[in-house]
Amino acid sequence: MSPTPAPLAPARLAGFVLIGLAVIAVGLGVFALVSGGSTGSASPPPKPVSATSAPASHTTTTAPTTTTTATTVPPATSSSPAAPTPATTIVPPPATAPANAAAPVPVQVYNNGTMKGLADRAAAEFRAAGFDVVEVGNYAQTVLPHTTAYYTSPAEQQVADQLAQRYGMRTAPRFPLIGTYPPGVIVILTNDFN
Repeated sequence: MSPTPAPLAPARLAGFVLIGLAVIAVGLGVFALVSGGSTGSASPPPKPVSATSAPASHTTTTAPTTTTTATTVPPATSSSPAAPTPATTIVPPPATAPANAAAPVPVQVYNNGTMKGLADRAAAEFRAAGFDVVEVGNYAQTVLPHTTAYYTSPAEQQVADQLAQRYGMRTAPRFPLIGTYPPGVIVILTNDFN
């Protein structure tokens, strides 16, 4: 005769019930994640987020370009994961001028003082600082009281201001006697240039 199996102890039976409930809970959790937390009620489909872009202009202004792609964003629920955000790509502007912005604007250096070689010495300093010195010479049409960087355009004024700040000179718009000189900043040096 074979022995009869012993009945399951109540603690063991409770353990099996708890394991079964845990399996059911995990299954429901996975279902909720996969279905996006919907409970079977009909909800409107998610609306796509559209990206619009302004028409391209035909100017030479350089600005960073932003491209946005359309992404469907589901409605947020407490049990759904975070909604994806639209992908944004920022395209940097093309490289233009060096940091001191002096390279594209030519600089002409003229000695109006009594110290020999003053224009050559100043031109060497300006070149070492990154300025584009294209001509060095003497200016004898009139005697000027102070070393000054002369300009005719906003770009030239910016370079003239940089020279003035760095070397302690003045800036001013061109006067008639140098109005016909080639484009660029004209620095006329006097004895006050250190």
